[in-house]
Amino acid sequence: MDPVRAREQFLSEPLEERRSRIASNFSRISSEIHERRPAEAVTDLLKETEAFCDWAAPEERAAELKALLPQLKTALETWRTVWPRMEQREEFRLAVAREAALWAKRLTALAEGSASR
Repeated sequence: MDPVRAREQFLSEPLEERRSRIASNFSRISSEIHERRPAEAVTDLLKETEAFCDWAAPEERAAELKALLPQLKTALETWRTVWPRMEQREEFRLAVAREAALWAKRLTALAEGSASR
């Protein structure tokens, strides 16, 4: 998909859906790693999630999420950069999958907490 169109589509979604989408992507990252998906599929998903974090941060109203999104973007960028040369190392794969699953849980909890306010 065209990056400009993807951005417009993402930003047209309600805030709650954006939060859920980011959390869902972290869950997908973990799953794709466990499923041993090709490196390109994983890096594409990392890049997409990185963009979501970048686009969501300026409009995020929940303080904790607003502060967290740039940190997540940095982590995703790091994973994406090293993935092609590190993906064959089982310890690295499992560490990234575990971290992504933890972020998915935390983001889901934060999103649900923010939505109820």
